[in-house]
Amino acid sequence: MVRRALVVAVITAVCAGAARGASARLPPSSALVLAPSDFKSGAVVQSETNTSVSGKQLFLRVFKAGARFGSKSLATVVSVALVEPDASTAQFDFGDFELSAKTKSGRHEIAQIWALGFVKGLKLASGGRNPLKSEKFTVGLPTDVGPAGMLLPISDKTTLGTLHMSLAIADVDRVFSIVLLMGEPNAALAPGDARSALTAAEKRLATAFTVANTAAPTISGSAVVGQTLTADAGTWTGAPSSFGYSWSRCDATGASCRPIAGATTAAYQVGAADTGSTLIVGVTGANSVGSASATSAATSVVGS
Repeated sequence: MVRRALVVAVITAVCAGAARGASARLPPSSALVLAPSDFKSGAVVQSETNTSVSGKQLFLRVFKAGARFGSKSLATVVSVALVEPDASTAQFDFGDFELSAKTKSGRHEIAQIWALGFVKGLKLASGGRNPLKSEKFTVGLPTDVGPAGMLLPISDKTTLGTLHMSLAIADVDRVFSIVLLMGEPNAALAPGDARSALTAAEKRLATAFTVANTAAPTISGSAVVGQTLTADAGTWTGAPSSFGYSWSRCDATGASCRPIAGATTAAYQVGAADTGSTLIVGVTGANSVGSASATSAATSVVGS
């Protein structure tokens, strides 16, 4: 079933609006959650949160009333990016949510957590002065969108009118993303709003985790037979989760390079066969979204 403590912690973060430091190894938080440019119009950021929840990194952005994906103004939009240790953990969380949403009891639990929890959170955020009180909630059937996207409609009858919500859930690399849309009281969400939110969230995450090299790999050490050379992977964007190495032997000018069999780690011991040649290293950074490669400059001519 859905991890209640985790979702409640997310809702608490929405209402608290506290900001803390994010992991330097990840793309910036602004790349992981929706931005004003993802909306058709009217999107103004109300609060942002960077924190940790149950040992996971949480990036969250709340938009003020008035944001539009289509023609209708929304009361609230909350974009959450929960960063897991790796892609497999994020896939597990998405699968857990997806399986729960496909059972009656699971949908009821999700609606209860988000509808009742969010209404309670709004009341807490107002210091208890908000007369908003949940009376009855209902949840519709989920819609699968692609291999890692899902939409789930929720309605909550409150003392201030019925709140129509929709959850757009996506999984890209190590991020489990949720976008909560809430219409104005007694106004249904516009057709396509939730799908537009899901598309924007998936595109933003795919872009954030597209691997690219921004500073070429380098080689340290002496190009002398018997010495060990060490490759530095260089600088990368897109948060690659792994690096592969491939050493090559080139002519004295750094051209006509050929891969060296078995030389596939960051360290390479210079051998007699390298005498009179130069050496380069190729590095491939990869994650579940894709990969990219870059090559170092050649060493000086190997001496004996």
